[in-house]
Amino acid sequence: MTDSPDNLDAVLAFVVAAVLALLLVPVAESIARRIGAIDLPSSRGLHDIPTPRLGGLAILVAVLVTGAIFLPWDSETRAILAGAAVITAVGAVDDVYELSAAPKLIGQIGATLIPVLAGLRVEDVTIPFLWHGSLGWLSYPVTVIGVVAIINMVNFIDGIDGLASGVCVIAGVSFAIIALSLDRDAAGVLAALTAGAALGFLRHGFPPASSFMGDTGSG
Repeated sequence: MTDSPDNLDAVLAFVVAAVLALLLVPVAESIARRIGAIDLPSSRGLHDIPTPRLGGLAILVAVLVTGAIFLPWDSETRAILAGAAVITAVGAVDDVYELSAAPKLIGQIGATLIPVLAGLRVEDVTIPFLWHGSLGWLSYPVTVIGVVAIINMVNFIDGIDGLASGVCVIAGVSFAIIALSLDRDAAGVLAALTAGAALGFLRHGFPPASSFMGDTGSG
């Protein structure tokens, strides 16, 4: 792990996470087949063969390992990785047992609260040319609602080969560039390794996909 990540760390984290995810997706596919976490063809998706859902497990392991190496091991990093592990666990249960909306939402909120209560919140908001100010106590519900909304949006687009992981790669690289340009190096490294893990998965998710991220990977 590093105490002071920089731009080089972001590049290395991206590469390491990509390689790890690339190598681990076949393992996740094997687990999915064994436990029956299979996405059958439906009107929502474009795939026409049963496809394993647990590709997100490979992404999680890549993120956890790479994060432990390249991110400062402080309370914020631990909270982020813990939240990622919990939301992945909730997604894995959903991929296997197809949870109803209520328990899935409760799990998503619980996972999101881990980093939020550790201090990772949207505290200031700017509406260009109109308003800038602090959210105060509203930062808690606003951050939770925003993160849960993103989780479900990513999950919603995962029925099309490569779409969800491709969007995650683009978003992760964009956030990494912005964060690094603002000297938010730790945030930039986190975004970069997340993008790298998604890219490693994308090799297997690209049409015709051998694996889907599933709810397991939507967090």
